[in-house]
Amino acid sequence: MIENQATPLAQCHAEVGEGPIYDPVSEALYWVDIPAGRLWRWVRAEHSMDYLSIGEPLGSVALIEGGGFLLAAGRGVLVLPNWTDLPRLWQPVEEDLATQFNDGKCDPNGRFVAGTAAVDPRFTGALYRVDHDGSTHQLFDGIGMSNGLDWSPDGVYFYHVDTLTQTVCRYDWDAVAGEPRNPVPLIVVPSGDGLPDGLCVDSEGCLWLAVWGAGEVRRYAPDGQLLGAVSVPTSNVTSCTFGGPRGNRLFITTAAQAAPTRGRAAALAGDVFVIDTPARGQRRQLFPRSGIPPALLETRTAW
Repeated sequence: MIENQATPLAQCHAEVGEGPIYDPVSEALYWVDIPAGRLWRWVRAEHSMDYLSIGEPLGSVALIEGGGFLLAAGRGVLVLPNWTDLPRLWQPVEEDLATQFNDGKCDPNGRFVAGTAAVDPRFTGALYRVDHDGSTHQLFDGIGMSNGLDWSPDGVYFYHVDTLTQTVCRYDWDAVAGEPRNPVPLIVVPSGDGLPDGLCVDSEGCLWLAVWGAGEVRRYAPDGQLLGAVSVPTSNVTSCTFGGPRGNRLFITTAAQAAPTRGRAAALAGDVFVIDTPARGQRRQLFPRSGIPPALLETRTAW
């Protein structure tokens, strides 16, 4: 059993920190603060940290080949050409619904998959795939709160969290069509034991699941058996990703929202944590640059 405590890395007090992704080229960690609409960056060489304000809720981020960012935001899918420019809308999604994007990642072929969550209980979320040319396809709907997602190392399985049903489902992944099929409940977090949030899958095919309210990231075998947990010194753990020089460093985001109001757990709520693990992460795919309209990638306006 893995039973260790993560240590503080970046003090950002995010309202809802989410969607961490590590760039091995620049050795930088990126993550979002969803309601604040902030894209955060921590650079390993300088141990520096800064953020951009996107101007709308920001659910997740993917890296674009050759530089730049694909953003799953309030209006839909945005393109941010570089750190000093302004984001531009590429594809509007669910403009007329009381929903907003939440977690997302590139699939093994570099297509961006992201889900939405309702901000009004009369609505439900859905899961979308953004192809290389920007065409956007709804994969399925009726999701209480679309959250963590990732793929098995061989690309055979797709994992997806619906936080409100307390469930991580495993799907067969059709790599050609880019579609999940045949859902099977793999992990059910008991009511009162926290809420399943973000996740990532390591190179051995094991799932690392952030559990909101439990102060843990739990590691599960591919068959759903609990293998151990990493303790985080604040309760609302939101997501995780692997990175670092050897790919074995687990970066963990948290939320200040609904966190304790006193003590160390309150002081650390919303910060980013890190721990070295015996496991290594998978190589993350980038979104291809070739399909993005050149006008969206032009540098226009400095912040």
